[in-house]
Amino acid sequence: MLSSLIYKLTAVFVMATTVYALSETNMEQPTKLLGGILSKPENCGYKVSSNSEITVHYRARVWGEGEYYENTYLDNGTPLKFKLGMALNRYNLTCLEQGIHGMCTGEVRRLIIPADLAYGEFGLPNLVPENTAVIYEVEVTNVNSPFTNPWFWSGAIAITFSFVFFNRFQNYINNSKSANFLKQKSQEKKSE
Repeated sequence: MLSSLIYKLTAVFVMATTVYALSETNMEQPTKLLGGILSKPENCGYKVSSNSEITVHYRARVWGEGEYYENTYLDNGTPLKFKLGMALNRYNLTCLEQGIHGMCTGEVRRLIIPADLAYGEFGLPNLVPENTAVIYEVEVTNVNSPFTNPWFWSGAIAITFSFVFFNRFQNYINNSKSANFLKQKSQEKKSE
């Protein structure tokens, strides 16, 4: 019984030492965008794609620190809503956009953004030191893709119908011109 208890305590001590030894402060900062899925929904309804309008909750922290400097869950609880390719350029975080590409509604990912892709040599005053990686935990709460919008498809059908109609109308006008008619008749006589 005592040996079993000593064995278990030793195992816990070794695991705790390993976890502490592998903390971010002892590791080298990444040089490329890294990410991992923390939670994935059973059914993936819509995926984030180019030109999607999405709503996300996120928490951001500096590499090696446990405190979040940005948290939409706590900051009045309002998620961030934006269109891919537009809003994140303003924050100079296009790599965050790369990391959330392909996420499902309800999925949560942890993204480790290297310093040169995050805030670089300037950092973010009073929040992110210069040349420091940033870690985001992002949850996609809503995806509105243009291809799922019924107005997109009704517009595509209307444009296609208009093109076919006006193309046929233009061909009818061209074929009914007298010069074309005479040209067709002369070709028919030559072929006989």
